[in-house]
Amino acid sequence: MSAVPKAAGRSKARSGLRSLFVTPSLVHRVAWGAALSACVSALIAAFATCLFAVYMLQHAEDRRLTEAALVLVSELEEGARDDESVRATVLDEIRETQHSGVLFEVFAPDGRPITSGDSLTLPVEPCELQERVGMRACRAAVSDGIIVVCAAVHTELMSRFVLAALAATLLAGALAWLASRPISNRVIAPLSRLRARLTQLDVERCESAQLGDNEGISEVDQLRATIAQLLSRVARALGHATRFAADAAHELRTPLTSVRAELELLAEDEALAQPTRENLQRAHATIEQLGILVERLLILATPRSASMAYAEAVSLRDVVDDVRSALPEVDRARVHIADDEDATVRGDAALLHTLFANAMSNALKFGKRVEIEITKVAGFALLYVADDGPGIAASERERMFEPFVRAQRRGPRVPGHGIGLTIIAHIAESHGGSVAFVESQRGARLQLRLPLIA
Repeated sequence: MSAVPKAAGRSKARSGLRSLFVTPSLVHRVAWGAALSACVSALIAAFATCLFAVYMLQHAEDRRLTEAALVLVSELEEGARDDESVRATVLDEIRETQHSGVLFEVFAPDGRPITSGDSLTLPVEPCELQERVGMRACRAAVSDGIIVVCAAVHTELMSRFVLAALAATLLAGALAWLASRPISNRVIAPLSRLRARLTQLDVERCESAQLGDNEGISEVDQLRATIAQLLSRVARALGHATRFAADAAHELRTPLTSVRAELELLAEDEALAQPTRENLQRAHATIEQLGILVERLLILATPRSASMAYAEAVSLRDVVDDVRSALPEVDRARVHIADDEDATVRGDAALLHTLFANAMSNALKFGKRVEIEITKVAGFALLYVADDGPGIAASERERMFEPFVRAQRRGPRVPGHGIGLTIIAHIAESHGGSVAFVESQRGARLQLRLPLIA
């Protein structure tokens, strides 16, 4: 296997671990919660079971030893109880029970051991653990004060039970985590369906958004109702802002047209002094720039859904040629079209003309030569506008499509309003396409992506 697949596998594994432990999903959180609950419950149950099992086993062992001692007591009751007779009886009992691993010791009333063994001591309690020899010993008394002690090797069970309990806890946690994932997916399915509907939401039609029927789950239904109310308020606010921007732009258009016409009439007076004529020319240029800005604001104020109201089949090559032909001769010589490739899209021809005009104008501002290329890829038309200027830093490329954002460059300020790229993005998205700056060996390279006519 090559190094690249290995690196990709390691990267994917690290990404999975980060998603699992750093930003886990709700399914993971539910799974971990279930696993934790199962671990705690299993741990408590296991330790309680261990304590009960140890107690019952200890009780059974004490009962066995006590019964064995009582058997020897009954035998001693039936015969002579001098030291020799007691030793003989004990030896007989040991031979009979040697398979069981039981050890006997007999003590005189004064506490003196009668049998020859000295490993056991006289228990203080009816049954006790004699740690010195590692044996559990139980006692029973003969009528004349002789005490019989029966013992067996003691096995420490608690530590083994604790290890078993820990193993059972880990197993229960792992099984709970695995089993809870499909259950968690089913539990949060209503939330997943709501999220899917929200991702398909058209912002410009959010007031009439369909978030689905109630799921019969109070929390999810309340969340759906809250989101619907929020979308309604957002839609009203966006509508108010859009209408205000459009109305303001319309109101500005008329006085600007009147001022421009007055300035043009004044400039026709041949009696005007040269300084006055120059001032009129500067004022006329300023009014022209304001007019362009108002027209651009009108485009941005137009909802994307309304931009396709006059959709038709449009040849991109024809639009590019028209935009290039409208340029001054000096600028037209700087624009080069790579080949005769063409692509037909569905859209508003006037808006697409504005889109390409802004793209060419922006490239001509920063470069001496502009290259235009049209290609087709996977059902999309790709139009590239590249210049040989200073280019745009990768960290700034995405922000350049925000209103009034300009690239950080040294040197004299380039004239413009800072919304040309915003208009390009607005029109491209209204036509179901996208726009982005892509890598280039020199300068900036703008990629316009528009869906082809099927």
